[in-house]
Amino acid sequence: MTKYKLFSWSALLISIALLILPRLIPICNGLMKNGSPMSCHYTYQAEFIFALLAVILASALFVLRTEEARLLTGFILLLIGIIVIVLPQPWASGICQAGGCMKTAFFSNIGGGWLALSGAGIVWLTGRKAG
Repeated sequence: MTKYKLFSWSALLISIALLILPRLIPICNGLMKNGSPMSCHYTYQAEFIFALLAVILASALFVLRTEEARLLTGFILLLIGIIVIVLPQPWASGICQAGGCMKTAFFSNIGGGWLALSGAGIVWLTGRKAG
């Protein structure tokens, strides 16, 4: 197995884990005083969209043949990993301080970091091969 395939498989598995993470460790279902959902609900709705995009891009890594397409896909995976880390931060979208939300944020930060590292590895391997 080449290093490229190893990074591709890791990106796919990490993005699938990020996709199902709120189902395994659910966030709170609290409501604000006006009856609308808390910010953690919207944060993890956005994280679901980015994780789904990461699954699609990581799957595409197995069929892409040109270095430019692999480089761009790896770079986008790197950016999605950074977005997954940034979303739960209080200065971005934020989450509440409930136990379930903090636990989900902890594991999504780890997954986002691994996704960013696998995207960076794909960019590095593809750039090294093209250069």
